[in-house]
Amino acid sequence: MARFIWPTTRGWVLALSGIIWLLVAMVNHTLIALLIAWTAIGLTIASLISALFSLHGFRVKRGPADQATAGQIINLSLTIENPKWRRRQAIAVEEELPFALENPHRALIPPISRRSSQSFDRPVLAIRRGDFKLNAITLRGGDPAGLFYRETTIELPASVIIYPPIEPVSDLLLHQHEATQATTGDPISAAGTSQDFFGVREYNHADGMRYIHWRSSAKFGKFMVKEFERNAVMSVAVLLDAHEQQVSDGSWSNLEYLIRAAASLSYHCSGLYCSFAFAAGGTWPTVFMPKPASQAHPQVMYTLATLTPGNVHLHTVFEDLGRALPGNTVVFCLSLSADSLHLRTALETLVEQGMDVRWYYASKKAFSQPKRGRRVDAASSTPHQASAILTPIQLTPDMSLAQALTISPGLRRPTAPPDTLARPVATAAQPHA
Repeated sequence: MARFIWPTTRGWVLALSGIIWLLVAMVNHTLIALLIAWTAIGLTIASLISALFSLHGFRVKRGPADQATAGQIINLSLTIENPKWRRRQAIAVEEELPFALENPHRALIPPISRRSSQSFDRPVLAIRRGDFKLNAITLRGGDPAGLFYRETTIELPASVIIYPPIEPVSDLLLHQHEATQATTGDPISAAGTSQDFFGVREYNHADGMRYIHWRSSAKFGKFMVKEFERNAVMSVAVLLDAHEQQVSDGSWSNLEYLIRAAASLSYHCSGLYCSFAFAAGGTWPTVFMPKPASQAHPQVMYTLATLTPGNVHLHTVFEDLGRALPGNTVVFCLSLSADSLHLRTALETLVEQGMDVRWYYASKKAFSQPKRGRRVDAASSTPHQASAILTPIQLTPDMSLAQALTISPGLRRPTAPPDTLARPVATAAQPHA
């Protein structure tokens, strides 16, 4: 709570000293004791008045709040105006920042010249994701002698979004043309990649001249090319589990690991020619139907930034999404456990529809802090359920995402009815080269 005005330790000492010397002078009737007493009392009164007006007239505004990812520096700038004809001494700024490493965050503003306005940067290390509402800041000033300080609170509402961090992932083997980047930021089909005519679109420097549609080019006044459907258009879906009973404790939990993985996948696909779908459990169900990955990425990132664990199970979320996905979709299932029979059944249904399901799970036990003298055995949390179609891959805290997401789960696509399927090898394949 901000104090209107309050003495410092030095102020208490000087004020009490003045009172004591005044009492001594009254008892002994000595001039020296009286002079010392009135000097101390006079300095205390002057400092009190100076501190009382130390923050008078300041005008404070927030600068534009940046967006950042967890683990990066965000700049929370302030503009402070001094309309007075005198130079103002340094003041301190304090603010509650729930996403910061240091909370409350304190910064020192240097002296401000008379009738001037200055902007000051406040670099802050963000460590927590989320959509945070900032409200008030506290200004703290005082007198030159440091005997009193004054605080005042100013309401400056603002919003800051801290996104989950992103790690580069390269070799996901989504499509043979995966290395082709979208030059306009939007996924578009390459001209002439199959015999099925799809439509016309604006010419891209990577297109061949023989695919130019001259009639449409004359109509729109710019080069237009004939667009053909891909033989296998990339389609990616990410399924994220956020059930509260399976989330481990600590700042680096299994849920935070999976959220980082989902953010990295979304960012990776946003630069490719593919559609992207997303579903997540947690506090409430979240489903994004397939759309171009570059368009879906901002919405997915905001959802991941604000995702909180809850009692919504993942398998109850993507039932409608599964019917909207094409048969060649690469499905990344990021779960907190591999013991759910309902989730396994739902994923096996996607496999039977021809989808490439890659199931990864980060167990609560593997991400829990081990007790002293006890080592967590990741193998002990391996699920006991077996499947003739799908085998999940366990993730551990020491695995980088580039290593984790390139491990191909052992699965076998059904070529016959499920009851006639052969049992696959239950070991994970080696990472792709």
